[in-house]
Amino acid sequence: MLRDEDGEDEALEALTELKREQPLAPGETDRMVAVLRNEGLLRRRSATRWPLLAAAAVIVFAAGGVAGSAYMRRGSLEDALARRDLTVSDRVLLLQRAGSAYVQAAQAYADATTRADSTAVEVASQVLVGAANAVARHNLDAGMAARLAEALQPRVIPASAPRKPLIWF
Repeated sequence: MLRDEDGEDEALEALTELKREQPLAPGETDRMVAVLRNEGLLRRRSATRWPLLAAAAVIVFAAGGVAGSAYMRRGSLEDALARRDLTVSDRVLLLQRAGSAYVQAAQAYADATTRADSTAVEVASQVLVGAANAVARHNLDAGMAARLAEALQPRVIPASAPRKPLIWF
């Protein structure tokens, strides 16, 4: 930098005297944009960019839906019922699981009706007894199912048994 005897900076003075704006010649803007594009600093706007992004978003959404559906279905009761590679013990436990689901559905049905459906209650009871007997036969729960099946069996009272009086209010 140049300095005079007084210590003032001539270059700084020269720079401060320059105009801050300069009018452009006609076509100069187009030439500058073309140079910037050639050097890779500016890109042309693609008309296909947004539709491609939208299509990609739809594909990602659909793939997520399919993956989520498969994840939810894996291990479901319907999936287990469709499998053919289960062992006998697995089938018995599946029977117990399906029976429990059936009993829950029967209970929900009974709760939804104004009068209890005795047929649904009887079928649900028999499903529970059958599942408990199958679990007991294969000794899958250390004897608990046998006691449960015995408790669910209807009691047959012999005709010779003394009857106790019953009072209804």
